[in-house]
Amino acid sequence: MFDVANNTEFLTAIGIADAPEDVKAKLVAGIEDLAQKKLVVALSDKITDAQAEEFGNITDEQQAYNWLMTNVPDFKQIVTDIFAEIKNDILARKANVVGA
Repeated sequence: MFDVANNTEFLTAIGIADAPEDVKAKLVAGIEDLAQKKLVVALSDKITDAQAEEFGNITDEQQAYNWLMTNVPDFKQIVTDIFAEIKNDILARKANVVGA
């Protein structure tokens, strides 16, 4: 659902666009996992228990995306906010690590 690997703007912003592919793949997988966890938390306030059960039964990624677009009117904004938060967290930690 989150195509971080192909989001050059995001990868450049967090400083890993030119990282070796194996390193980038591990970082991207971690970012996508974190984004999914944050999405679950955000959705918990937006959908009913019945909707959560319905969504949980969807196994196809495109169907899941379509369901979210239909049932969560501000889904795109939620995702935008999640990635802004992740980017800011990464940049803040990076600055602390390198002393920038």
